[in-house]
Amino acid sequence: MSSKTRRVCAAIAVAGLAVLTAACGGDGDDGPEAGGGANGGAGSLEGLSAQEVSDRAQEALLSVESMRMATVGEAGIGGTTLDLHLDLAGSCEGSVGVPGTGSVEILMRGEEVWMKPDAEFWRTGLGTTDPAAIEILDGRWLYGDTTDPELADMVGVCALEDFLSGVSEDSDEPEELTLGEATEHNGVPAVTLEGNGPEGAMTMLVATEGEPYPLLIAGESEGVTTEVELSAFNEPVEFEEPPAAHILDVSDFRAGDLAA
Repeated sequence: MSSKTRRVCAAIAVAGLAVLTAACGGDGDDGPEAGGGANGGAGSLEGLSAQEVSDRAQEALLSVESMRMATVGEAGIGGTTLDLHLDLAGSCEGSVGVPGTGSVEILMRGEEVWMKPDAEFWRTGLGTTDPAAIEILDGRWLYGDTTDPELADMVGVCALEDFLSGVSEDSDEPEELTLGEATEHNGVPAVTLEGNGPEGAMTMLVATEGEPYPLLIAGESEGVTTEVELSAFNEPVEFEEPPAAHILDVSDFRAGDLAA
């Protein structure tokens, strides 16, 4: 895996780490009094301890077939940003940005991949240094499959199964958890779950109406707080393929036939 892909995956890992550590911490404030009265009005989670709320959130997240993950507020680790709607069947739609490398729009359906880099990514991520070539390529989608090295390096960000596998693993060290104030996120009532991860504080907002999905996860890594919003649970990943005139087959790109 290249360094740019590691940076992208690190941003996603922060979200998984927050859920993972919170959900598996065994020595937190598990008693009925956990979080004091902050859990009042917590709907379906009312009366549960911090650990029980965390467990419910983990179970709900592990049950999803699809969801959207998006960084919010300040950019995450190394300035990385992402907004991806992905599912377990291998469909993905969204964008990823990495400072110093550029940004790409990604579409994926099974083994098929369409990737639309910006000018910076054509230069730094794909090694196209000729300004005239970049002018031709700008706005075009590179098309191939998950085995093509030019595309495979970014496909990993669409692996919902890998993300959920990380969430389901056990934490080696139990963490203390507390319940914070009742709140709302995008109009959805939620309860705040707080704890400490291996590298710093973390916060998770858990829906108290409907399924107890994690709605917002904030975690620290390398001294930077990354916030990741989760939404569109079990909604289908739908997109239209780019127009043929805007697509460049990866084999033509490899051969230098940019006018194909």
